[in-house]
Amino acid sequence: MNSFLSAQYRYLFRTYPSRRSVKHKLFIGVEAVQLLSKHCALQRALKSHDAPTFITGGRQCTVILLSHNRPQNVSLLVEGALKNAFVRKVVVSNSNRGVRIADWVKANDPRLVLVDETRPTRPGYRFVLAAQEADDYFISVDDDIFPAPRQWTEFFQCLLANEAVPHGLTGNLYKPGTASSNGSPFHHVAGENVEVDVLIGAYAFTRRHLERLFELGRRLELGEMTSLANGEDVLLSFSGEGRPQIHDVGELFCCASTSLEGVALWRTLDDFWDERVSLFERARTTRAAMDKRHGSVS
Repeated sequence: MNSFLSAQYRYLFRTYPSRRSVKHKLFIGVEAVQLLSKHCALQRALKSHDAPTFITGGRQCTVILLSHNRPQNVSLLVEGALKNAFVRKVVVSNSNRGVRIADWVKANDPRLVLVDETRPTRPGYRFVLAAQEADDYFISVDDDIFPAPRQWTEFFQCLLANEAVPHGLTGNLYKPGTASSNGSPFHHVAGENVEVDVLIGAYAFTRRHLERLFELGRRLELGEMTSLANGEDVLLSFSGEGRPQIHDVGELFCCASTSLEGVALWRTLDDFWDERVSLFERARTTRAAMDKRHGSVS
């Protein structure tokens, strides 16, 4: 069994003790079969996909990928992105100093840049890396979501169809006074073509969105984006001319560690949801003040 699948099954079976009902515990067997099926389907898609020769207008994007706890996941993301001709460059930033990312990503493509960071970085670093690139369009996907090549294409086309707002594949609706399954007022939304309040996991955005994001961060006095561990996606979600949008590009193959304590940030960081609520409300107020000052959405 390859290292990716071995890790997936380890993640999956680590969830067993936290499953409360007998039915949920038994369902782990079904999930194990589904995991293998989804992996096989993605492998077939990677082998059969014929990359489109161009996107209307010849527009291209840079893909930013971050790696820390799950280096075995990155190769599938890289392969899926590089199957598309509209991807001008893929930058993989590894913040785990105990790992050499080239040992995990073996793709041979001149568009691929692998970086082992020499200082600690957090999720906000994805936007620092994007700002250093020359492109006007960007995609960044967390290392627990594995889009097939076609899904990468559809995602980019969604951004090009409406550049006014940032786009995602999953998101949250903020409903104060309620509690979702994770105990927070942020309710998960996926598999729909709708507006949301916060994008999570996958992001397609423009340079203009980046500019607004950094301005918002400065006004909120958040310090270096490189060190922002929680809420960089909240800032991006307030960077458009309206609410961000998510899209249904078909069922997504997601890592078995998505909700695993010690791996997933939202299950690991203390006060994760309290910090998020506070930042969301502050960002909403600050963005409204920015718009009022400029007389309209800038």
